Amino acid sequence: MTGRILTRKIMMAGALLALSGCNMYVIDFENKLPDGSVLAPKASMPPPAPPPPPTPLEGSDDVAFMDSTTAQLEGCRVITGIRLFHDGMFEDGLIKLRNAAVQINANRIIPLRIVESSASSVPHVYSAKMARCPDSKVETVNG
Repeated sequence: MTGRILTRKIMMAGALLALSGCNMYVIDFENKLPDGSVLAPKASMPPPAPPPPPTPLEGSDDVAFMDSTTAQLEGCRVITGIRLFHDGMFEDGLIKLRNAAVQINANRIIPLRIVESSASSVPHVYSAKMARCPDSKVETVNG
């Protein structure tokens, strides 16, 4: 009687395992599998190519960084906030940040948090507010 119950439990567990759709991959590091064993092919993916450097947009050199206190004193208006993650060179991420400012018609960037990653597998983090400040040149010309 006990043998039947144990056999049924083993059969149920085997059926459950077979029906669950698990895939099992065997990696034969020491070549101990018998001849004729079929193994999954090893992935031979080349390392990903680094992204091409971004091209600065026209006017992105005029976008300046400033602190939030100066922005408030100069009458700047915050347009939006942006969070950017960039794999590649740190300076390329700054170009992307300035390009984003030009695209939304901002002329100042207020950095909130900028983190340069030392590991190549971890992206750089740029968090900033985009602001539009009045042009001081126009005010001085007009009086």
